[in-house]
Amino acid sequence: MKHIQRMAFALVLGLLAPLAALAAGPVAKLSQLDGTVEFSRDGTAWEVLSRNKYLFPGHEVRTGADGSAKLSSQASGEIRDLGASTHLRVLEAGIEVLAGAGLGASGDAAGGFWQGVENKFATSQRYTTVRRSVKKAEDLPKIDTARSLVLTAEHPEVVWSNAGPEFSYVLRIGGERYTVAPASTAEMIRFAVPAQPAGEYEYEMLIYLDGEEVYAPRRPGTLTWLGGAEAEAVHAAVQARKADPNQNDVFALAEVYEQAGLLVPVMDLYRDFFQAYPAENEMRPLLIKAYHDLKLMDLKEKEAITFNTIEMERQL
Repeated sequence: MKHIQRMAFALVLGLLAPLAALAAGPVAKLSQLDGTVEFSRDGTAWEVLSRNKYLFPGHEVRTGADGSAKLSSQASGEIRDLGASTHLRVLEAGIEVLAGAGLGASGDAAGGFWQGVENKFATSQRYTTVRRSVKKAEDLPKIDTARSLVLTAEHPEVVWSNAGPEFSYVLRIGGERYTVAPASTAEMIRFAVPAQPAGEYEYEMLIYLDGEEVYAPRRPGTLTWLGGAEAEAVHAAVQARKADPNQNDVFALAEVYEQAGLLVPVMDLYRDFFQAYPAENEMRPLLIKAYHDLKLMDLKEKEAITFNTIEMERQL
């Protein structure tokens, strides 16, 4: 029995090691891909890339005779040329050249961007642990919204978990109250707030059953409506990233929204990305964090289970 326990413990340690390697976040990023550029997690199964790609230790990249890309390094912050017929392996400390000429001259630095990515991963990893709570049938719903939320006319939605098809809601923003109808099967409730004067408001979401209030948060949150020059500045920053071939990807765009406090478009960007690319599991902690920030706890738990299951299966 003790021998079996030791073997099980060793297996768990072996599975946890790769998860720990992901905790620090990506260490490199490919952008401006042209021609044949391929990616592998382990050097065996390869896939052709056609978009920006974040790389973790152990990942490999190779280019064909017509292939090229830009490679940004987290360690140095430099963006360097990746030429044709080159095979690289990503290490925690940097890049190992397995074949070909390697990396060319360095270009623009991206150190500030990498610091933001590193900080987000340091925070997001704490949310990948699954902590199930036991719910009783007689329990009334206790559902919160984000403590602090920023909206604009371009991104006016507030979201919260669906309490169930029998419940309706009232969203209070300052002195205004908005009634929100029940939703039967939706994972979350989404409500587009009518345009507000720019400024800061108290807000809270109240839950009703048969016309009677059954839940209210202990204290209201803060909702900020950006308008005028502030909203235009966020829009301009997003457009600038879209125009930059080294930054035009979901995660770089999400950083702009997150810095502005616009949490719902962050979540939406990540949700769309992982629906299209579910195998990009290494980056999934960022979606888990987005759910946590928006208090979407059931969705957070679901994604944490998905993240851990995929990583465990890859190591078996």
